[in-house]
Amino acid sequence: MFFAYVLAVLFTKPNAYWTWLSLAGLLLILFTLARVQIRWIAFRLVPVLPFVALGALGVLLGGSKEMFLQVTVKMLLCVGAAVWLSGTTPFTQLLEALRKLKVPSLLTIMLSFMFRYLFVLAEEAIRMSRAYQSRCPRKQTLGDAENIGRLAGALMLRTYNRAERIYLAMLSRGFSGEFRTLSVQRMTFADIVFLAIFVGLVTAIFVVTQ
Repeated sequence: MFFAYVLAVLFTKPNAYWTWLSLAGLLLILFTLARVQIRWIAFRLVPVLPFVALGALGVLLGGSKEMFLQVTVKMLLCVGAAVWLSGTTPFTQLLEALRKLKVPSLLTIMLSFMFRYLFVLAEEAIRMSRAYQSRCPRKQTLGDAENIGRLAGALMLRTYNRAERIYLAMLSRGFSGEFRTLSVQRMTFADIVFLAIFVGLVTAIFVVTQ
């Protein structure tokens, strides 16, 4: 579904206002069916908007207003689809889907480790921040930038050492470079019907409004 939607967005013609509006309405319907809260959507979109604005600004400075509008709308629709995907599908299921799509195993393993070590990094950062605040209970100023820089370096070293320990523990438990799950995700008849309806809607929007 995600790939079909993104491909439809990318292959729209310039100034295809009705197509963009229809695809945006379809994305809104998907968010409504998934019962995703508006606050959660805004929380995911806000960090991405500066990058979208930066890319759109570069197009505006080097191209026309029509190109600027086209790139901005397409980026927003694709980002919205990515937010919908992340809000409805757990990351582990996304990795499993990538494996079934024959994505190189090295890439999926790297993504899996990155996802897991983000929590390790956050845990170490919270622990070091709590220790620093307990030893220096005052408002931070620019003069503390050197200490904060040292803390950042120490954080990287601690997370690296902890990641090494985790990896050695995984090897001792028989890790062979492939993550195995107890439950195997399979497409049901309802999934196939919903996918067919969605692809049909996207195709109809793309054909009728172009």
